[in-house]
Amino acid sequence: MKTKTPSLTAYRKQYQTMKSLGAAMLACNAVLVIDGYENLYMLLQNFQRPICSHHDPADVDLARGLQMHAAGTRKTNFESQWTFIETESGVISQFADDLVNIHDGVIPLARVYDGFVDDGDNIKGLREYELIDCAITFADGGGEIDAASRSQILQVQANCRYNFFGNDSKLGSSSTDVFANTLNSALGALGGLTSTFSSDNVTIFG
Repeated sequence: MKTKTPSLTAYRKQYQTMKSLGAAMLACNAVLVIDGYENLYMLLQNFQRPICSHHDPADVDLARGLQMHAAGTRKTNFESQWTFIETESGVISQFADDLVNIHDGVIPLARVYDGFVDDGDNIKGLREYELIDCAITFADGGGEIDAASRSQILQVQANCRYNFFGNDSKLGSSSTDVFANTLNSALGALGGLTSTFSSDNVTIFG
């Protein structure tokens, strides 16, 4: 039986398109950094990377059985499962104690970094995601102890609820430049006007 496959020319075009989109991201190539406990990122083995989303669509049932749907509202509250590696010095147990006795169960800020810059010596990544008001719980205890686990590390599972408002909604960010660029383009199309001066969020066109 003869099967048809794309031509080598088509494969090459698809290959070039893929290269323009960037290399495939490795699942290990991100870190979660907890504000005030930055070094713990080395022990955070597993977590879910945040992404913008909506709530589930709402069903709209109309006369004569016509069915439609409407998009849900933007989702701002998320839940994630984290896996820590405990050390013999008990740093995860100490973190859990601090969480209860110092932070009342909520860490104000944590950041997820995709990739890395330069040679990777800096924690900073190519993209940053802010997880706000992280409510962290250790519902399953401090890890399962097993006398037969002679070649396994001790892992501690945690649940986290947090708020996430997208990459473009960080506190303190300004949309002035975006607005100015949009207005500049519009005025340019109408009458050839361009921005001549900009200061303190005020842009003068002439």
